Amino acid sequence: MSASNLLKDFLKQLWKLISTGPMSISGVQSRVTAARNFGLSWSGMLSRRLGVRAMLIVGVAASLYAGFLFLSDQISPTATSASHDSILKARWASPDPSKNIIIVDIDERSLAALAPEFGRWPWPRSVLADALEVLARSGPKAVLFNVLLTDPDKANPDADGALEVVSSMVPNVVYPLIRLNQNNDQLSQLRVKELLNITGDSHKGNDDTTVAMLLPMFETMIARSGIANQKPDADGIIRKYPVRWIEPSFSMPTIVSRAVDISGNSTEKLPNEISLNWRNKADPYTRVSFSDLLTMRENDQKLSVFKDSIVIIGVSAPGLGMSKATAVKSIEDDNEILATALDDMLHGTYLRVMPPWLVFLIELITVWVLVWIGSGRAIGIFLNTAFVVVQSGAASITMLSASYTNYLIDLSTCMAFGLGVFGAIKLIHSLDGGWSRAKPGFRASVSKQDRGTVFLIGYKDTSLNIKRSAELQRFLESQVGLPRVIRVDDLFGGESFARQVCEVYSCQFCLVDSLKVDEFRTLLEKTDFKDLLDIREIPLEVEWDPEDQGFRLFIAPYLLRQCAYLVENKVLG
Repeated sequence: MSASNLLKDFLKQLWKLISTGPMSISGVQSRVTAARNFGLSWSGMLSRRLGVRAMLIVGVAASLYAGFLFLSDQISPTATSASHDSILKARWASPDPSKNIIIVDIDERSLAALAPEFGRWPWPRSVLADALEVLARSGPKAVLFNVLLTDPDKANPDADGALEVVSSMVPNVVYPLIRLNQNNDQLSQLRVKELLNITGDSHKGNDDTTVAMLLPMFETMIARSGIANQKPDADGIIRKYPVRWIEPSFSMPTIVSRAVDISGNSTEKLPNEISLNWRNKADPYTRVSFSDLLTMRENDQKLSVFKDSIVIIGVSAPGLGMSKATAVKSIEDDNEILATALDDMLHGTYLRVMPPWLVFLIELITVWVLVWIGSGRAIGIFLNTAFVVVQSGAASITMLSASYTNYLIDLSTCMAFGLGVFGAIKLIHSLDGGWSRAKPGFRASVSKQDRGTVFLIGYKDTSLNIKRSAELQRFLESQVGLPRVIRVDDLFGGESFARQVCEVYSCQFCLVDSLKVDEFRTLLEKTDFKDLLDIREIPLEVEWDPEDQGFRLFIAPYLLRQCAYLVENKVLG
Protein backbone atom coordinates (compact mmCIF):
# COMPACT_ATOMS: atom_id res chain seq x y z
CA MET A 1 0.00 0.00 0.00
CA SER A 2 1.38 3.41 -0.96
CA ALA A 3 2.06 6.12 1.59
CA SER A 4 -0.87 8.25 0.36
CA ASN A 5 -3.27 5.31 0.58
CA LEU A 6 -1.99 4.49 4.06
CA LEU A 7 -2.66 8.06 5.16
CA LYS A 8 -6.15 8.07 3.65
CA ASP A 9 -6.98 4.76 5.32
CA PHE A 10 -5.66 6.02 8.65
CA LEU A 11 -7.71 9.24 8.53
CA LYS A 12 -10.80 7.35 7.46
CA GLN A 13 -10.58 4.85 10.30
CA LEU A 14 -9.69 7.54 12.85
CA TRP A 15 -12.72 9.64 11.87
CA LYS A 16 -14.96 6.60 12.11
CA LEU A 17 -13.56 5.89 15.55
CA ILE A 18 -14.08 9.36 17.04
CA SER A 19 -17.38 10.18 15.34
CA THR A 20 -19.38 7.23 16.67
CA GLY A 21 -20.66 6.57 20.15
CA PRO A 22 -22.39 8.57 22.89
CA MET A 23 -21.38 12.15 23.68
CA SER A 24 -21.36 11.62 27.45
CA ILE A 25 -18.26 12.30 29.51
CA SER A 26 -17.42 8.62 29.72
CA GLY A 27 -18.10 8.26 26.00
CA VAL A 28 -15.73 11.10 25.18
CA GLN A 29 -13.05 9.65 27.46
CA SER A 30 -13.35 6.23 25.87
CA ARG A 31 -13.07 7.77 22.42
CA VAL A 32 -9.97 9.73 23.43
CA THR A 33 -8.39 6.53 24.74
CA ALA A 34 -9.40 4.65 21.60
CA ALA A 35 -7.99 7.43 19.39
CA ARG A 36 -4.71 7.37 21.34
CA ASN A 37 -4.40 3.60 21.00
CA PHE A 38 -5.31 3.83 17.34
CA GLY A 39 -2.58 6.41 16.79
CA LEU A 40 -0.05 4.26 18.66
CA SER A 41 -1.05 1.25 16.60
CA TRP A 42 -0.65 3.03 13.29
CA SER A 43 2.60 4.69 14.34
CA GLY A 44 3.99 1.35 15.46
CA MET A 45 2.91 -0.38 12.26
CA LEU A 46 4.39 2.42 10.13
CA SER A 47 7.65 2.28 12.06
CA ARG A 48 7.79 -1.48 11.60
CA ARG A 49 6.90 -1.22 7.93
CA LEU A 50 9.61 1.37 7.25
CA GLY A 51 12.27 -0.50 9.22
CA VAL A 52 15.73 0.87 8.55
CA ARG A 53 14.21 3.49 6.26
CA ALA A 54 12.73 5.18 9.34
CA MET A 55 16.27 5.66 10.69
CA LEU A 56 17.42 6.97 7.33
CA ILE A 57 14.55 9.48 7.29
CA VAL A 58 15.64 10.72 10.73
CA GLY A 59 19.24 11.03 9.51
CA VAL A 60 18.26 12.88 6.35
CA ALA A 61 15.92 15.24 8.23
CA ALA A 62 18.58 16.05 10.86
CA SER A 63 21.21 16.57 8.14
CA LEU A 64 18.95 18.92 6.19
CA TYR A 65 18.25 20.94 9.33
CA ALA A 66 21.96 21.15 10.13
CA GLY A 67 22.61 22.28 6.57
CA PHE A 68 19.87 24.89 6.84
CA LEU A 69 21.41 26.32 10.02
CA PHE A 70 24.86 26.37 8.42
CA LEU A 71 23.68 28.15 5.26
CA SER A 72 21.55 30.60 7.26
CA ASP A 73 24.56 31.56 9.36
CA GLN A 74 26.67 32.06 6.23
CA ILE A 75 24.04 34.24 4.55
CA SER A 76 23.04 36.23 7.62
CA PRO A 77 25.39 35.76 10.60
CA THR A 78 23.61 35.97 13.94
CA ALA A 79 24.76 36.24 17.52
CA THR A 80 27.08 33.61 18.88
CA SER A 81 25.14 30.65 20.26
CA ALA A 82 23.99 30.89 23.86
CA SER A 83 26.12 27.84 24.66
CA HIS A 84 29.23 30.02 24.13
CA ASP A 85 28.27 32.14 27.14
CA SER A 86 27.17 29.18 29.26
CA ILE A 87 30.44 27.35 28.66
CA LEU A 88 32.56 30.36 29.61
CA LYS A 89 30.49 30.98 32.74
CA ALA A 90 30.68 27.33 33.83
CA ARG A 91 34.27 26.53 32.86
CA TRP A 92 36.65 25.51 35.59
CA ALA A 93 39.49 27.94 34.91
CA SER A 94 40.45 30.93 32.76
CA PRO A 95 43.71 32.69 31.84
CA ASP A 96 45.32 34.83 34.52
CA PRO A 97 45.24 38.56 33.83
CA SER A 98 48.55 40.12 32.87
CA LYS A 99 50.33 41.90 35.70
CA ASN A 100 51.57 44.46 33.16
CA ILE A 101 48.11 45.81 32.37
CA ILE A 102 46.99 48.43 34.90
CA ILE A 103 43.66 50.24 35.06
CA VAL A 104 43.80 53.77 36.47
CA ASP A 105 40.21 54.12 37.54
CA ILE A 106 38.29 57.38 37.76
CA ASP A 107 35.98 55.77 40.27
CA GLU A 108 33.50 57.10 42.82
CA ARG A 109 36.28 57.36 45.40
CA SER A 110 38.29 59.63 43.08
CA LEU A 111 35.28 61.86 42.46
CA ALA A 112 34.76 62.26 46.20
CA ALA A 113 38.46 62.87 46.90
CA LEU A 114 38.92 65.56 44.22
CA ALA A 115 35.55 67.27 44.57
CA PRO A 116 36.69 69.77 47.27
CA GLU A 117 39.46 71.11 45.02
CA PHE A 118 38.15 70.63 41.48
CA GLY A 119 34.40 70.28 41.92
CA ARG A 120 32.19 67.74 40.22
CA TRP A 121 33.04 65.91 37.00
CA PRO A 122 34.16 66.95 34.46
CA TRP A 123 37.29 68.29 36.09
CA PRO A 124 39.56 70.88 34.44
CA ARG A 125 41.70 69.20 31.76
CA SER A 126 44.82 70.15 33.73
CA VAL A 127 43.91 67.39 36.22
CA LEU A 128 44.11 64.83 33.42
CA ALA A 129 47.33 66.43 32.20
CA ASP A 130 48.86 66.05 35.68
CA ALA A 131 47.96 62.35 35.66
CA LEU A 132 49.64 61.87 32.28
CA GLU A 133 52.75 63.62 33.56
CA VAL A 134 52.92 61.35 36.62
CA LEU A 135 52.54 58.27 34.42
CA ALA A 136 55.18 59.50 31.96
CA ARG A 137 57.72 59.64 34.80
CA SER A 138 56.93 56.03 35.83
CA GLY A 139 57.94 54.57 32.44
CA PRO A 140 54.92 52.72 31.01
CA LYS A 141 55.19 51.28 27.52
CA ALA A 142 51.85 52.80 26.50
CA VAL A 143 48.86 54.60 27.96
CA LEU A 144 45.34 54.02 26.64
CA PHE A 145 43.46 57.24 27.44
CA ASN A 146 39.84 56.06 27.43
CA VAL A 147 38.29 59.52 27.89
CA LEU A 148 37.05 61.37 24.81
CA LEU A 149 37.49 65.16 24.88
CA THR A 150 36.02 66.80 21.78
CA ASP A 151 35.23 70.39 22.76
CA PRO A 152 37.24 73.11 24.52
CA ASP A 153 36.51 74.02 28.12
CA LYS A 154 35.56 77.66 27.80
CA ALA A 155 35.69 78.14 31.54
CA ASN A 156 39.29 76.86 31.79
CA PRO A 157 41.21 77.63 28.57
CA ASP A 158 44.55 77.43 30.41
CA ALA A 159 43.73 73.88 31.51
CA ASP A 160 43.08 72.94 27.88
CA GLY A 161 46.42 74.43 26.96
CA ALA A 162 48.16 72.38 29.64
CA LEU A 163 46.61 69.16 28.31
CA GLU A 164 47.61 70.04 24.74
CA VAL A 165 51.21 70.60 25.81
CA VAL A 166 51.34 67.31 27.73
CA SER A 167 49.75 65.38 24.85
CA SER A 168 52.47 66.66 22.52
CA MET A 169 55.26 65.88 25.02
CA VAL A 170 54.14 62.33 25.94
CA PRO A 171 54.20 60.33 22.69
CA ASN A 172 53.11 56.93 23.96
CA VAL A 173 49.49 57.86 24.80
CA VAL A 174 46.62 56.60 22.63
CA TYR A 175 43.37 58.56 22.43
CA PRO A 176 39.87 57.51 21.39
CA LEU A 177 37.80 58.61 18.44
CA ILE A 178 34.21 57.55 17.87
CA ARG A 179 32.80 56.32 14.59
CA LEU A 180 29.30 57.79 14.25
CA ASN A 181 26.41 56.15 12.43
CA GLN A 182 27.16 55.86 8.73
CA ASN A 183 23.88 57.60 7.97
CA ASN A 184 25.59 60.78 9.13
CA ASP A 185 28.47 60.51 6.64
CA GLN A 186 26.78 62.70 4.05
CA LEU A 187 26.40 65.46 6.63
CA SER A 188 30.08 65.40 7.60
CA GLN A 189 32.79 67.62 6.12
CA LEU A 190 35.64 65.35 7.23
CA ARG A 191 37.12 63.40 4.31
CA VAL A 192 38.76 60.03 4.68
CA LYS A 193 42.07 61.24 3.22
CA GLU A 194 42.21 64.11 5.72
CA LEU A 195 41.64 61.76 8.63
CA LEU A 196 44.19 59.18 7.46
CA ASN A 197 46.79 61.87 6.73
CA ILE A 198 46.59 62.97 10.37
CA THR A 199 46.58 59.48 11.89
CA GLY A 200 49.26 58.20 9.53
CA ASP A 201 47.29 55.16 8.46
CA SER A 202 47.47 53.75 4.94
CA HIS A 203 44.91 54.94 2.41
CA LYS A 204 42.42 52.40 1.11
CA GLY A 205 39.19 52.85 -0.78
CA ASN A 206 37.72 56.20 -1.77
CA ASP A 207 39.75 58.96 -0.12
CA ASP A 208 37.22 61.64 -1.02
CA THR A 209 34.40 59.95 0.87
CA THR A 210 33.19 61.92 3.87
CA VAL A 211 33.08 60.14 7.20
CA ALA A 212 31.25 61.05 10.42
CA MET A 213 33.61 60.91 13.40
CA LEU A 214 33.93 62.36 16.87
CA LEU A 215 37.60 63.37 17.07
CA PRO A 216 39.79 64.37 20.02
CA MET A 217 40.09 68.13 20.36
CA PHE A 218 43.85 68.40 19.64
CA GLU A 219 45.60 67.36 16.45
CA THR A 220 48.40 65.77 18.49
CA MET A 221 45.77 63.45 19.96
CA ILE A 222 44.24 62.59 16.58
CA ALA A 223 47.66 61.54 15.32
CA ARG A 224 47.75 58.78 17.95
CA SER A 225 44.09 57.84 18.09
CA GLY A 226 42.17 54.63 17.48
CA ILE A 227 38.51 53.85 17.03
CA ALA A 228 36.93 53.20 20.42
CA ASN A 229 33.71 51.66 19.10
CA GLN A 230 33.01 48.05 19.96
CA LYS A 231 30.98 45.53 17.99
CA PRO A 232 28.36 43.74 20.08
CA ASP A 233 26.61 40.73 18.60
CA ALA A 234 23.03 40.92 17.37
CA ASP A 235 21.77 40.36 20.93
CA GLY A 236 23.75 43.35 22.25
CA ILE A 237 26.36 41.26 24.09
CA ILE A 238 30.11 41.88 23.75
CA ARG A 239 31.90 38.67 22.82
CA LYS A 240 34.41 39.90 20.26
CA TYR A 241 36.68 42.88 19.76
CA PRO A 242 37.85 44.35 16.45
CA VAL A 243 41.59 44.57 15.91
CA ARG A 244 41.10 46.71 12.81
CA TRP A 245 38.03 48.74 11.99
CA ILE A 246 37.34 47.95 8.36
CA GLU A 247 34.84 49.68 6.11
CA PRO A 248 34.68 49.91 2.29
CA SER A 249 36.06 53.45 2.34
CA PHE A 250 38.80 53.12 4.98
CA SER A 251 40.56 50.92 7.51
CA MET A 252 41.91 52.03 10.89
CA PRO A 253 43.29 50.44 14.06
CA THR A 254 41.05 50.33 17.09
CA ILE A 255 42.24 52.07 20.23
CA VAL A 256 43.46 48.78 21.72
CA SER A 257 45.47 47.70 18.69
CA ARG A 258 46.94 51.22 18.43
CA ALA A 259 48.09 50.87 22.05
CA VAL A 260 49.64 47.48 21.25
CA ASP A 261 51.55 48.98 18.33
CA ILE A 262 52.77 51.97 20.34
CA SER A 263 53.96 49.65 23.13
CA GLY A 264 56.41 48.08 20.66
CA ASN A 265 54.36 44.97 19.85
CA SER A 266 52.71 44.03 16.57
CA THR A 267 49.15 43.19 15.56
CA GLU A 268 49.96 42.19 11.98
CA LYS A 269 49.47 38.46 12.54
CA LEU A 270 46.20 38.89 14.41
CA PRO A 271 42.84 38.38 12.69
CA ASN A 272 40.69 41.43 12.03
CA GLU A 273 38.46 40.43 14.94
CA ILE A 274 39.13 38.30 18.01
CA SER A 275 36.86 36.40 20.40
CA LEU A 276 37.57 37.65 23.91
CA ASN A 277 38.87 35.17 26.46
CA TRP A 278 37.42 36.57 29.67
CA ARG A 279 39.36 36.30 32.94
CA ASN A 280 36.16 35.43 34.81
CA LYS A 281 37.70 32.57 36.80
CA ALA A 282 40.76 34.53 37.89
CA ASP A 283 41.52 37.69 39.85
CA PRO A 284 40.60 41.00 38.19
CA TYR A 285 43.13 43.31 36.58
CA THR A 286 45.16 45.54 38.89
CA ARG A 287 43.37 48.83 39.52
CA VAL A 288 44.72 52.07 40.91
CA SER A 289 42.35 54.82 41.91
CA PHE A 290 42.91 58.01 39.89
CA SER A 291 43.08 60.12 43.04
CA ASP A 292 45.85 57.87 44.41
CA LEU A 293 47.85 58.33 41.21
CA LEU A 294 47.75 62.11 41.55
CA THR A 295 49.21 61.93 45.06
CA MET A 296 52.22 59.83 44.02
CA ARG A 297 55.50 61.72 44.01
CA GLU A 298 58.44 61.16 41.70
CA ASN A 299 60.28 58.79 44.06
CA ASP A 300 57.16 57.01 45.28
CA GLN A 301 57.68 53.24 45.27
CA LYS A 302 54.06 52.78 44.24
CA LEU A 303 54.95 54.16 40.80
CA SER A 304 57.00 51.04 40.10
CA VAL A 305 53.82 49.13 39.28
CA PHE A 306 53.54 51.18 36.08
CA LYS A 307 57.08 50.42 34.88
CA ASP A 308 56.97 48.70 31.44
CA SER A 309 53.21 48.31 31.77
CA ILE A 310 50.34 49.33 29.55
CA VAL A 311 48.00 51.63 31.46
CA ILE A 312 44.31 52.21 30.78
CA ILE A 313 42.85 55.45 32.10
CA GLY A 314 39.09 55.23 32.20
CA VAL A 315 35.93 56.16 34.08
CA SER A 316 33.97 53.56 36.09
CA ALA A 317 32.09 55.85 38.50
CA PRO A 318 28.32 55.08 38.45
CA GLY A 319 26.46 57.32 36.04
CA LEU A 320 29.65 58.33 34.20
CA GLY A 321 31.42 55.16 33.17
CA MET A 322 30.45 52.99 30.24
CA SER A 323 29.25 49.49 31.07
CA LYS A 324 28.10 46.74 28.73
CA ALA A 325 26.80 43.20 28.81
CA THR A 326 29.42 40.55 28.08
CA ALA A 327 29.44 36.79 27.62
CA VAL A 328 30.17 36.24 31.32
CA LYS A 329 28.57 39.24 33.07
CA SER A 330 25.35 41.15 32.63
CA ILE A 331 27.20 44.42 33.37
CA GLU A 332 30.93 44.86 32.80
CA ASP A 333 33.10 47.94 33.19
CA ASP A 334 34.28 49.20 29.79
CA ASN A 335 37.87 49.37 31.06
CA GLU A 336 37.78 45.67 31.91
CA ILE A 337 36.69 44.92 28.33
CA LEU A 338 39.59 46.99 26.98
CA ALA A 339 42.02 45.28 29.34
CA THR A 340 40.84 41.84 28.23
CA ALA A 341 41.16 42.77 24.55
CA LEU A 342 44.60 44.25 25.21
CA ASP A 343 45.74 41.14 27.07
CA ASP A 344 44.47 38.83 24.32
CA MET A 345 46.19 40.82 21.57
CA LEU A 346 49.49 41.05 23.45
CA HIS A 347 49.72 37.42 24.50
CA GLY A 348 47.65 35.62 21.86
CA THR A 349 45.18 34.30 24.43
CA TYR A 350 42.09 35.19 22.42
CA LEU A 351 39.65 32.33 21.90
CA ARG A 352 39.96 30.31 18.73
CA VAL A 353 36.51 28.98 17.94
CA MET A 354 35.66 26.22 15.53
CA PRO A 355 34.78 27.38 12.02
CA PRO A 356 31.10 26.82 11.09
CA TRP A 357 31.99 24.23 8.44
CA LEU A 358 33.74 22.08 11.03
CA VAL A 359 30.76 22.30 13.39
CA PHE A 360 28.51 21.28 10.49
CA LEU A 361 30.78 18.34 9.65
CA ILE A 362 30.84 17.07 13.25
CA GLU A 363 27.04 17.40 13.41
CA LEU A 364 26.72 15.22 10.31
CA ILE A 365 29.13 12.64 11.71
CA THR A 366 27.23 12.57 15.01
CA VAL A 367 23.89 12.13 13.26
CA TRP A 368 24.97 9.34 10.95
CA VAL A 369 26.98 7.41 13.54
CA LEU A 370 23.87 7.27 15.74
CA VAL A 371 21.71 6.32 12.76
CA TRP A 372 24.16 3.55 11.87
CA ILE A 373 24.18 2.22 15.42
CA GLY A 374 20.41 2.46 15.75
CA SER A 375 19.78 0.76 12.41
CA GLY A 376 21.56 -2.47 13.29
CA ARG A 377 19.54 -4.81 15.46
CA ALA A 378 22.66 -6.59 16.63
CA ILE A 379 24.48 -3.42 17.66
CA GLY A 380 21.39 -1.40 18.55
CA ILE A 381 21.64 -2.72 22.10
CA PHE A 382 24.79 -0.63 22.46
CA LEU A 383 22.95 2.56 21.47
CA ASN A 384 22.43 3.76 25.05
CA THR A 385 26.04 3.07 26.04
CA ALA A 386 27.40 4.69 22.87
CA PHE A 387 25.19 7.73 23.36
CA VAL A 388 26.25 8.25 26.99
CA VAL A 389 29.94 7.80 26.14
CA VAL A 390 29.81 10.17 23.17
CA GLN A 391 27.81 12.84 25.00
CA SER A 392 30.04 12.66 28.08
CA GLY A 393 33.15 12.80 25.91
CA ALA A 394 31.86 15.79 23.96
CA ALA A 395 30.97 17.64 27.18
CA SER A 396 34.39 16.90 28.66
CA ILE A 397 36.23 18.05 25.53
CA THR A 398 34.20 21.27 25.50
CA MET A 399 34.85 22.10 29.16
CA LEU A 400 38.53 21.09 29.13
CA SER A 401 39.28 23.11 26.00
CA ALA A 402 37.46 26.17 27.36
CA SER A 403 39.14 25.92 30.76
CA TYR A 404 42.75 25.11 29.97
CA THR A 405 43.41 26.15 26.37
CA ASN A 406 42.78 29.11 24.11
CA TYR A 407 40.66 26.92 21.85
CA LEU A 408 36.93 26.70 22.48
CA ILE A 409 35.89 23.37 21.00
CA ASP A 410 32.18 23.96 21.42
CA LEU A 411 30.45 20.64 20.78
CA SER A 412 27.17 21.70 22.38
CA THR A 413 25.27 21.94 19.07
CA CYS A 414 26.62 18.52 18.10
CA MET A 415 25.41 17.22 21.47
CA ALA A 416 22.01 18.78 20.83
CA PHE A 417 21.78 17.10 17.44
CA GLY A 418 22.89 13.84 19.01
CA LEU A 419 20.22 14.16 21.69
CA GLY A 420 17.53 14.85 19.10
CA VAL A 421 18.55 11.96 16.84
CA PHE A 422 18.95 9.65 19.83
CA GLY A 423 15.46 10.55 21.01
CA ALA A 424 14.01 9.95 17.54
CA ILE A 425 15.76 6.58 17.25
CA LYS A 426 14.59 5.54 20.70
CA LEU A 427 11.04 6.53 19.74
CA ILE A 428 11.27 4.45 16.56
CA HIS A 429 12.63 1.50 18.53
CA SER A 430 9.87 1.92 21.10
CA LEU A 431 7.14 2.04 18.45
CA ASP A 432 8.67 -0.92 16.62
CA GLY A 433 8.98 -2.91 19.84
CA GLY A 434 5.47 -2.02 20.95
CA TRP A 435 4.03 -3.17 17.62
CA SER A 436 6.17 -6.32 17.36
CA ARG A 437 5.33 -7.43 20.91
CA ALA A 438 1.65 -6.40 20.55
CA LYS A 439 1.73 -4.33 23.72
CA PRO A 440 -1.69 -3.11 24.86
CA GLY A 441 -2.90 -0.37 22.53
CA PHE A 442 -0.45 -1.15 19.72
CA ARG A 443 -2.73 -3.47 17.77
CA ALA A 444 -5.91 -1.39 18.00
CA SER A 445 -5.97 -0.94 14.21
CA VAL A 446 -5.63 -4.65 13.40
CA SER A 447 -8.68 -6.29 11.82
CA LYS A 448 -10.08 -9.25 13.76
CA GLN A 449 -9.94 -12.71 12.18
CA ASP A 450 -11.52 -15.97 13.33
CA ARG A 451 -10.03 -18.55 10.99
CA GLY A 452 -6.61 -19.99 10.39
CA THR A 453 -3.75 -21.78 12.11
CA VAL A 454 -1.37 -20.24 14.61
CA PHE A 455 2.26 -21.24 14.09
CA LEU A 456 4.07 -21.02 17.42
CA ILE A 457 7.81 -20.83 16.73
CA GLY A 458 9.98 -20.99 19.86
CA TYR A 459 13.73 -20.86 20.35
CA LYS A 460 16.42 -20.16 22.89
CA ASP A 461 18.26 -16.83 22.75
CA THR A 462 21.49 -18.79 23.11
CA SER A 463 20.84 -20.56 19.81
CA LEU A 464 19.18 -17.77 17.82
CA ASN A 465 20.82 -14.40 18.43
CA ILE A 466 19.23 -10.97 17.98
CA LYS A 467 20.24 -10.70 14.34
CA ARG A 468 18.86 -14.14 13.40
CA SER A 469 15.70 -13.48 15.40
CA ALA A 470 15.16 -10.30 13.39
CA GLU A 471 15.65 -12.29 10.16
CA LEU A 472 13.02 -14.79 11.29
CA GLN A 473 10.56 -12.00 12.08
CA ARG A 474 11.08 -10.37 8.70
CA PHE A 475 10.56 -13.75 7.01
CA LEU A 476 7.28 -14.34 8.84
CA GLU A 477 6.04 -10.81 8.12
CA SER A 478 6.86 -11.19 4.44
CA GLN A 479 4.77 -14.38 4.27
CA VAL A 480 1.68 -13.55 6.34
CA GLY A 481 1.79 -9.75 6.74
CA LEU A 482 2.73 -7.42 9.60
CA PRO A 483 -0.55 -7.62 11.58
CA ARG A 484 -0.35 -11.41 11.82
CA VAL A 485 3.05 -11.72 13.51
CA ILE A 486 3.78 -11.22 17.22
CA ARG A 487 7.16 -11.48 18.91
CA VAL A 488 7.51 -12.57 22.55
CA ASP A 489 10.93 -11.98 24.06
CA ASP A 490 9.97 -10.50 27.40
CA LEU A 491 7.71 -13.14 28.87
CA PHE A 492 9.56 -13.30 32.19
CA GLY A 493 10.79 -10.55 34.46
CA GLY A 494 11.10 -9.56 38.08
CA GLU A 495 13.41 -11.12 40.63
CA SER A 496 12.19 -14.71 40.66
CA PHE A 497 14.93 -17.31 41.23
CA ALA A 498 13.76 -19.12 38.08
CA ARG A 499 13.84 -16.04 35.87
CA GLN A 500 17.41 -16.52 34.69
CA VAL A 501 16.56 -19.98 33.40
CA CYS A 502 13.26 -19.09 31.80
CA GLU A 503 14.19 -15.76 30.26
CA VAL A 504 16.26 -17.46 27.55
CA TYR A 505 12.97 -18.44 25.94
CA SER A 506 11.69 -16.37 23.04
CA CYS A 507 9.10 -17.09 20.41
CA GLN A 508 7.26 -15.65 17.47
CA PHE A 509 3.80 -16.72 16.49
CA CYS A 510 1.81 -15.88 13.41
CA LEU A 511 -1.60 -16.55 11.87
CA VAL A 512 -1.66 -18.45 8.59
CA ASP A 513 -4.75 -18.85 6.40
CA SER A 514 -6.06 -22.41 6.42
CA LEU A 515 -5.49 -22.79 2.66
CA LYS A 516 -1.85 -21.73 2.90
CA VAL A 517 -0.71 -23.84 5.86
CA ASP A 518 1.08 -26.49 3.76
CA GLU A 519 2.80 -23.88 1.63
CA PHE A 520 3.91 -21.93 4.70
CA ARG A 521 5.13 -25.08 6.44
CA THR A 522 7.23 -25.97 3.39
CA LEU A 523 8.76 -22.48 3.24
CA LEU A 524 9.56 -22.60 6.94
CA GLU A 525 11.30 -25.94 6.52
CA LYS A 526 13.58 -24.41 3.90
CA THR A 527 14.99 -21.74 6.21
CA ASP A 528 18.58 -22.27 7.31
CA PHE A 529 17.71 -21.99 11.00
CA LYS A 530 14.77 -24.44 11.09
CA ASP A 531 16.77 -26.93 13.19
CA LEU A 532 17.06 -24.32 15.94
CA LEU A 533 13.28 -23.83 16.19
CA ASP A 534 10.49 -25.58 18.01
CA ILE A 535 7.47 -25.23 15.70
CA ARG A 536 3.92 -25.97 16.83
CA GLU A 537 0.67 -25.58 14.94
CA ILE A 538 -2.39 -24.46 16.88
CA PRO A 539 -5.88 -24.19 15.35
CA LEU A 540 -7.30 -20.75 16.05
CA GLU A 541 -10.26 -21.17 18.44
CA VAL A 542 -10.89 -17.48 19.17
CA GLU A 543 -10.67 -14.27 17.17
CA TRP A 544 -7.16 -13.10 16.28
CA ASP A 545 -7.29 -9.94 18.35
CA PRO A 546 -4.14 -9.15 20.39
CA GLU A 547 -6.09 -6.44 22.24
CA ASP A 548 -8.63 -8.96 23.56
CA GLN A 549 -8.14 -10.67 26.91
CA GLY A 550 -9.70 -13.85 25.56
CA PHE A 551 -7.06 -14.14 22.86
CA ARG A 552 -4.31 -13.72 25.44
CA LEU A 553 -5.80 -16.40 27.65
CA PHE A 554 -5.97 -18.69 24.64
CA ILE A 555 -2.35 -18.32 23.56
CA ALA A 556 -0.63 -17.99 26.97
CA PRO A 557 -0.77 -21.71 27.97
CA TYR A 558 0.85 -22.71 24.70
CA LEU A 559 3.67 -20.25 25.30
CA LEU A 560 4.27 -21.60 28.79
CA ARG A 561 4.25 -25.23 27.69
CA GLN A 562 6.70 -24.48 24.87
CA CYS A 563 8.95 -22.58 27.28
CA ALA A 564 8.96 -25.53 29.69
CA TYR A 565 9.86 -27.87 26.85
CA LEU A 566 12.74 -25.70 25.62
CA VAL A 567 14.10 -25.22 29.13
CA GLU A 568 14.17 -28.98 29.66
CA ASN A 569 15.33 -29.86 26.15
CA LYS A 570 19.06 -29.41 25.48
CA VAL A 571 18.98 -30.26 21.78
CA LEU A 572 17.93 -26.75 20.69
CA GLY A 573 20.15 -24.98 23.16
